[in-house]
Amino acid sequence: MPNRRALLLLPLAVAACSTPDPAYVPPGPMRFNHLTPLSLNVAAIEVAPGGPPSQSGDIGARLLPSPVEAVRTMAQDRLIAVGTTGEARFVVTQAAMVQGRDSLTCLVGCRLEILSAEGQRLGFVEAQSRRAVSGTDAGRPRAAEALLRQAMDDLNVEFEFQLRRALKDWLVRLTPGPDGSLPEAPPAGVTVEQLPKT
Repeated sequence: MPNRRALLLLPLAVAACSTPDPAYVPPGPMRFNHLTPLSLNVAAIEVAPGGPPSQSGDIGARLLPSPVEAVRTMAQDRLIAVGTTGEARFVVTQAAMVQGRDSLTCLVGCRLEILSAEGQRLGFVEAQSRRAVSGTDAGRPRAAEALLRQAMDDLNVEFEFQLRRALKDWLVRLTPGPDGSLPEAPPAGVTVEQLPKT
């Protein structure tokens, strides 16, 4: 006859075996400052605080960083102002991690506007990304964190593509110094150059 203790522990063993592995999340904070900065011919860059209103089922506020914070971090890490006039304004247009019955959907998006010194809009770009998982993948530990990382990687690529395509005349090519670093401030007589298409 089976040992009574062994029978009692059997459900726990089965449950332990069925627990899914955590979703893979790259180590370290979510940052984008290891990438080549996008230098804009403007005097200042404003990253607007906050984001769009929360929607039903949005659990993004539980994450660290939240989707809103992740999109704003991307802007702060990637964009630098190297001009003498005008302004760029970055706005988070989408930022949600929506939890369904057996699904997770991450929506992130942004808009960048170029404004003259008088406040006139001279150009803009928009970028969005959507990632989703369902079933077992949605229930894995850290699934929301992994999904946000993936959506932000997509957004970062799409944002740079749209920026180079639609606002190429506002991008400035800075010459790296001998150590490979970019100058902190624009050199005298900075000119706008068209960057090669990627």
